Amino acid sequence: MRIFLNHVDHNYHQLLRQFEDRNRLERCTPLQFLSAINPPPSLAFQIEVIAVDVELLLSRGIKPPLQVYLSDFPYLVDDIPNVYADVINTFIRSFCPVRSNGGSLTSTSNYEIGDEIDRGGMGVIYRAVQKSIGRQVALKVLFLRRENIFAEAKKIATLNHRNICRIYDVGQIGDFPFMAMQLIQGDSLKKKMQRGRPPIHVAVNIVLQIAEALTAAHEANLVHFDVKPGNIVVNSSGHAWLTDFGLARRSSEISSDVGSLQPASPVYCAPEQLSLQYGDRGFKSDIYSLGLVLYELLTGRRAFDGNTAQIIDQLKHDPPRRPTDYDPAIGIELEQVCLRAISKQPDNRFAYMSQFREALFSCALKHNAGRH
Repeated sequence: MRIFLNHVDHNYHQLLRQFEDRNRLERCTPLQFLSAINPPPSLAFQIEVIAVDVELLLSRGIKPPLQVYLSDFPYLVDDIPNVYADVINTFIRSFCPVRSNGGSLTSTSNYEIGDEIDRGGMGVIYRAVQKSIGRQVALKVLFLRRENIFAEAKKIATLNHRNICRIYDVGQIGDFPFMAMQLIQGDSLKKKMQRGRPPIHVAVNIVLQIAEALTAAHEANLVHFDVKPGNIVVNSSGHAWLTDFGLARRSSEISSDVGSLQPASPVYCAPEQLSLQYGDRGFKSDIYSLGLVLYELLTGRRAFDGNTAQIIDQLKHDPPRRPTDYDPAIGIELEQVCLRAISKQPDNRFAYMSQFREALFSCALKHNAGRH
């Protein structure tokens, strides 16, 4: 990805090649490389070096350290998240681990791999058949070669819930880890929301089902930490499943390192995932994220929007608009439930996911009674 250097002098292009060549021999961070250049290079060049570093790490199946970049270059805090997201999105669009050099789809000894279903922040999902028993599965292949999918699979294996996507198998295709999951005939909630805002009762029903899934996870001492529309799948009859426990942690595993649980995109993460000044991360972080999903379903708008830096700033400092400002039919009671779930301070949210679910269920009963 070359976004800033189209019109800078030739020396910068040479330096960039030096950085790439040095990284092929040994790990060299952007800070180490840039600190040795005198006079200090332009900000545009510094951002470009960071972008190249993200590319190089992704090509090796390693997760680029966003928090390290932000810490090493605090004066670029408004630029780095956007560049980071752009490079990752570009990489994901071209990632195809199951296609041979000749362009045809390859298969494994256990799986016949078919068409691509979806792709997201961790990898690509294919339709596949488990040959030994003829079972159709969704085969999720991750682009992070060092990702510990076995740990994720063990955590989900302890959960048996109708609203949680089941995992059948894990393994590797070449250098890339894969997970064989329950094949759900439906679309991600993200795709459904792109087609328009659902009726209020449909929105509430979807969130209720995910709240039930998260209640089960929380009762098993597991925090999801990545609840968002892209990780929710809904079929044609309205049944919803929660997927992707890649960031999930047991409460005893939650580190004090902010960067360890911060998703690449902050759109649906809780304020405490960005800064511990808001409180401890844990079960209430999932309440916040699901509250944001509810807000977007009810209003057709995100509670916070803009580029990454703007979202982070709003997330930390600005209250969202009241949902009834967009649609009075939402009602004050449902609005209050939604706004309580997305309180910036964890102590102001519901005490438990089950409490959030019960409050939402009460609103659903009253709303449905008013419809008839």
